[in-house]
Amino acid sequence: MANLHTVLIVGEGPTGLVVAHELARAGIACRLVDKAAHRAIESRAIAIHPRTLETFELMGLADAFLGAGQRITAVSVYGSSGPIAHVQFRGLDTRYPYVLGVPQDETERILEQHVQQLGVSVERNTELVGLTPHASSVSARLRQGNRVEEIEAQWVLGCDGAHSAVRDQLAIPFSGSTYPEHFVLADVKVEGELDHDGAQVWLHHDGPMAFFPLPADRWRLVVGNSPADWQGEPTLAQCQALVDERGPGGIQLADPRWTAVFRIHRRIARHFRQSRVFLLGDAAHIHSPIGGQGMNMGIQDAFNLAWKLGLIIGKGGNPTLLDSYEPERRPIDEAVLRQTDRATRLVSLHGPVMRFLRDHLMSLATRLPPIVEKLGEAMSGIAVDYRHSPIIEDHAVGAPGPHAGDRAPDAEVDDPHGVTKRLYQLFTQQRHVLLLVGGGAVSPPGLSELGRHSITIRRITPPEVAGADLIDRSGEVAARYGSAGMAYLIRPDGYVGFRCGLNEAPARLPRYLTRSFIA
Repeated sequence: MANLHTVLIVGEGPTGLVVAHELARAGIACRLVDKAAHRAIESRAIAIHPRTLETFELMGLADAFLGAGQRITAVSVYGSSGPIAHVQFRGLDTRYPYVLGVPQDETERILEQHVQQLGVSVERNTELVGLTPHASSVSARLRQGNRVEEIEAQWVLGCDGAHSAVRDQLAIPFSGSTYPEHFVLADVKVEGELDHDGAQVWLHHDGPMAFFPLPADRWRLVVGNSPADWQGEPTLAQCQALVDERGPGGIQLADPRWTAVFRIHRRIARHFRQSRVFLLGDAAHIHSPIGGQGMNMGIQDAFNLAWKLGLIIGKGGNPTLLDSYEPERRPIDEAVLRQTDRATRLVSLHGPVMRFLRDHLMSLATRLPPIVEKLGEAMSGIAVDYRHSPIIEDHAVGAPGPHAGDRAPDAEVDDPHGVTKRLYQLFTQQRHVLLLVGGGAVSPPGLSELGRHSITIRRITPPEVAGADLIDRSGEVAARYGSAGMAYLIRPDGYVGFRCGLNEAPARLPRYLTRSFIA
């Protein structure tokens, strides 16, 4: 009989490592394999967005990344006639109002280190060569050199990138297109007048060029529409020639750590799930790197699926919960494909009239605070919501505070001993958290029984109400969640799954849990 495993994760990039971390943290056995001989040594993806940093905080990993990254607080855009726009991220409602520049090899090193501390080792040189889903398991064939191993897994997660063997084995179409332009990437040091706290973009008529700051005084150079005959790894001299041609002058490149020429694609899998097999990250969707969304989207896929799978395997939850993975993630991924496609075409305009209109409209739009705010929220991941998910219920439409399906805002609270905490510290335990906001110190009858469903219950009241679990001394909870007596059920991924009036909660919440979570 083939060896039986709980979860087989194929692919050891950031997506696979995040889902392995969360399953292992929940005490669920998983096997993580990758066909490569070693971890990535190229810097590749470099942008960690604010919502992903919040996700790392919920995983207990934010400090490790903050210590390894370069904070990018603004983006400056230049056209042929000078500055076009300067957008700052400081206005975002998050503890992390910036993009964190971390080379992907460092991201993978940090994640792998913490995964290993949880008892999961990456099995390298291990390639998936066969996959057959069944009603109650999945048969898989793994090849290590000349040795082929037959195994059975309860679940298989395809985190193995754009050329996914998992997707190919299931014959899931991966439709889309390839952009005509070639792009150059280079991880370099720079001498010249560049602000290391911000990204700088030049919209040259031959194609865009950008510099993004990295740790250790390094930069990521990205140049669009490079010569079509360039292949492999461009030389330092070739990169310098592009910078001289498209930049402001006075920028000297040195010490290239990595260079590459690549084509970009926009594709999405027809299905993200087939029976007991799921596709995550680049195995499910790829798009233009404009905006640095790719790795962040994969990490969010992983975090979304991991808590659901953990609840089902570890606590006997309702298997239909997994039916929400694709309805929640696919609309987000499709929206990013559309947004990055429009942005790619916008920065790649060649005609002088169209470039003139683009530059002036961009300059005007980025002077309007509401547009800048919306743009920042969209790029950062803060604005992502699951309001149309099949496992979301909102019984307080029109009430102030986050809707069901929205990201749960963070806020400071005090415990009865006067110790200041933050709500996100409550959300790190891989449990649902029921916030009872703005009522009295005593919970409505019947809610205390919800503890048997692995729900942490916390009452948050103003300072003048005695006997509460948490005190809203700063007023941040009232400002973000309202003060009219509301119940918010926060999911383990930090999104509001359910909300209603406080007095309605004893009747409505058990029905919601029974429908969505209890087997």
